[in-house]
Amino acid sequence: MDSTTTGHLLRKTTMDLDTRPCVLYYWVFGTLVAGSVITIGLIGNALSFVIMSKDQKKSSTVQALCLLAAADTCLLLALSYIPIIGIRKWLHGWYEAHNQTIFCAVYMNEIARICNQISAFLTMSLTWQRYVAVCIPHKAKQLCTIKIVNIIAAVSTMLAVFFYLPNFFLYSIKISDDGIFQPVSDPLVYDPYFQMIYSVILTYLVSYIFPVVSLMYMSVSILRNIKPNSIEQLGKSQVVRKDLTKSSIAIVILFVLCQSFQPIRRILMWIYDPYLKNTLCGEFLFYFSGIPHFSLILNSAANFGIYILFARGFRKKLIALFNRRNAVAPTGTSTDCSNARAPTGTTNDGTHAIAPTGTTNDCTNARAPTGITNDCTNAIISTGTINDGTHAIAPTGTTNDSTNAIAPTGITSNGELSCVAQNILHINLQPSISH
Repeated sequence: MDSTTTGHLLRKTTMDLDTRPCVLYYWVFGTLVAGSVITIGLIGNALSFVIMSKDQKKSSTVQALCLLAAADTCLLLALSYIPIIGIRKWLHGWYEAHNQTIFCAVYMNEIARICNQISAFLTMSLTWQRYVAVCIPHKAKQLCTIKIVNIIAAVSTMLAVFFYLPNFFLYSIKISDDGIFQPVSDPLVYDPYFQMIYSVILTYLVSYIFPVVSLMYMSVSILRNIKPNSIEQLGKSQVVRKDLTKSSIAIVILFVLCQSFQPIRRILMWIYDPYLKNTLCGEFLFYFSGIPHFSLILNSAANFGIYILFARGFRKKLIALFNRRNAVAPTGTSTDCSNARAPTGTTNDGTHAIAPTGTTNDCTNARAPTGITNDCTNAIISTGTINDGTHAIAPTGTTNDSTNAIAPTGITSNGELSCVAQNILHINLQPSISH
């Protein structure tokens, strides 16, 4: 919560204001826009984690991206109260959500700041991985390891929690006789040395100046060392690394732009003191007050879009993820799905599949017509079929190594308990009527 926030936030003079413009603004900007971005961000981060988690043990950069998606998800969840409060204000009036707003300002915003700081450290770690790979590649094996990324993530989390922990004790909530929440400041809030050293100098060194300066330096160095080769001149692994580098640079640019609203907010806090009073409905800074929070939401939700724009491999895996879930495999298609219908010429490794003529099928409980090679269990095999399955019916001219199989005329069967085993003593098998 802002250190300049003191005093009562609800007064009789404000209770008489026309709050309908404020409710409409909060509903559109806080609930519809911010709520949509949060929802898209949560879904996008989840998909990013699912797609990249398969390769996170192979690449330190991918591991950093997975951890960044987790930190961004935590921030989005911490700020998800914004659209919820907007719904309450829309339904019941502006002041009906006052208590929830105060509670979230005192506690949830601090959780969001911790998550944002972890995200900043992980963005630095991600950029560092690309910086080493591009600018000092001879040290990549020593510095770009998954173990180092995990250590950086653990240390970043502990540092962020430790650094912002005092903010949870700077304010407490007092409930008035009429049930209205009011923030009560700790005496430390009024200490000028604490304000200058911790709230201003240290906070903005850690949260903005140090991350932005280091990210900009590494990004400029990376851009200077990237060779403008065409895709045809690059190998597959080089294309992947170049896409990772472009994605990392885009994440850095987005981070710098979105985080820049925090120092702007601090400057306005100095000019318009007390800050929170000037952000109330009808006050000068009301329409600006939500922008810093929205910038953090956008920063944590937009990485999924960056991967789609700049990472060709990510796009292909995303498309394959949806195709594999929804596809009915057509002719000539290879599919690993379960319970799939695989038409003519299709290779199917799924379970309980129907494999028509000319199909190779390694499925269980499959029906394999004429000319099919089938290694399945409980399969019905027509004329000319080779079957290694169990409980199979193998008609004339079929070689069957199955167990509990029915082997008609001309069939060689090594199975047990076969119902009919008629062997013809000719070199060539005689044709018969297929079942």
